[in-house]
Amino acid sequence: MASEVEERIHRALSAHPLEKIDQGYRRVHETGISTLRLLPVQGAPQGMHVVAIAEVLTEYKLAGLPSFHAIGVQRLNAMAVHGAYYLSNGQLRQTAQYSIHSDEPAVHLAAQSILNAFGGQLPIGRSTALATSSTAVLEEQRAHHAMPRQWQKPLDEESLKAAATLLQGRGLAASNGPTAVWAEYPLSGDCPSRSIDPQAETALLQVNAGISHPIAGAGYLAAISLPLTRAPANSAAICRRLNAMELEQVDFVPRVGAWGLHGPGDLPGYSCFIPCADPIDGMHLTIMWWCALRAAWIRDRLWVAKSGIQLDALPEAKPA
Repeated sequence: MASEVEERIHRALSAHPLEKIDQGYRRVHETGISTLRLLPVQGAPQGMHVVAIAEVLTEYKLAGLPSFHAIGVQRLNAMAVHGAYYLSNGQLRQTAQYSIHSDEPAVHLAAQSILNAFGGQLPIGRSTALATSSTAVLEEQRAHHAMPRQWQKPLDEESLKAAATLLQGRGLAASNGPTAVWAEYPLSGDCPSRSIDPQAETALLQVNAGISHPIAGAGYLAAISLPLTRAPANSAAICRRLNAMELEQVDFVPRVGAWGLHGPGDLPGYSCFIPCADPIDGMHLTIMWWCALRAAWIRDRLWVAKSGIQLDALPEAKPA
């Protein structure tokens, strides 16, 4: 039996001229092919309530796109919307995933998020890739989509302050500003903050509300900054492997952002941009918990104290 989230997705897409494929839908465009598949989860362990994984995948046609090498793709991932970019047999692809739970408390938001990814991954993803070629092209693509670049009614600062207080109550060092909330998550040791000990190995988690993406308009931007003073020699490979490993998870937070290379130093980090025309009640705190759970996953499975993420310790990702 399909979950309520899946049923809503099927109803929403029934009136659209999409090709129906096994377990989902396909849309073919001259610039690429997007598919949405609702993949059932069989034999889930007791206590796991994931019944399906919604996977949105776009294969971009190469015509007109810049050429991306291994490092360039991970720099592109710093701007990704609706999932992580990667190369497969020389072709640029992008994948997002959502774990669908039988007891999903926010059915409408979950279904709408999946539909937004299916509808937006190809157009926004292609324009974001094109925008890396020059400032002029970026401005052209921004004008083409004409997405609102600010919220008419910003999120109130009291909501951000309440989120910081809640995080502090959970034992995290946290604070807020007029448009953002941030926290630190220990990856090793027992020091809760780099402000106490600059050598403390904490991940900095930050959610900005009402920030503008270069192409996708206004929305929420979440980021995870790892305690790195300089980029590892294999930073691009680390990002690629982390993105691939996330797509192999079943019961996990939404895979709608990407690990990529950030800033002039090409530091590996995580970012997730969620476009929306107006604030969504409680969304800033939900996204912060996604960041905290992702940081916990890094700590428990991948982080080596005083050494960081060791590529040799990462399991080899399955071929795309």
